[in-house]
Amino acid sequence: MSARLLIAASLLGGLLFTTADASPEASRRLSFDVYLDERPIGFQHFDLQPTRDGVRVKTQAEFEVKVLRITAFEYDHRNEELWRGRCLQAIESTTNSNGTPYRVSGRAGQAGFVLGGVGQERPLGDCVGTFAYWDRSQLAGRDRLLNSQTGEYVAVEVRTLGAAILTLGGREVRVERFALSGRDIDITLGYAADSGEWLTLDSRLEGGRTLRYRRVD
Repeated sequence: MSARLLIAASLLGGLLFTTADASPEASRRLSFDVYLDERPIGFQHFDLQPTRDGVRVKTQAEFEVKVLRITAFEYDHRNEELWRGRCLQAIESTTNSNGTPYRVSGRAGQAGFVLGGVGQERPLGDCVGTFAYWDRSQLAGRDRLLNSQTGEYVAVEVRTLGAAILTLGGREVRVERFALSGRDIDITLGYAADSGEWLTLDSRLEGGRTLRYRRVD
């Protein structure tokens, strides 16, 4: 399985509702079907829970890619993030990527956001963001984002691509598109033009294949 699929999968740790506010009015579950090109390979769910001064986002992703009925790639990712406005307050994630385990743990404090435990702290600075697609305003103005699988703090660029018409669930939907790029990152995001909700993601992989996310009602 390509290294880019591992990277693309690890960057999908957040989700949507409106672009105006990072706290939903009520708890809700958001679900996406995941495809490798046109082949279904799994799902990703996001549970958004309001807190007193922010939002808690719990993520679960499971992928399985088979070749000639033999499992070639398995992926299981669980992530919990606590946000206050635009700033990540805490993260705890565990991942099994085709047998390779990962764990990320960190929280904000007086010294800024710090990854790791006692004796292994790695400061990242103030107001850290992850790949939090649930609110596109979270991406605006960022030049680095935290990878929730590996703990890498990676350089990124976000660009506006303009409007487009996509067919989702048998109906045409007008979306605003954004490009997210960086080393081994080539992602196009689609948000509903009328509500700002995140609807699609397309991540180009090595070899010309595409990892696709499509919102499920």
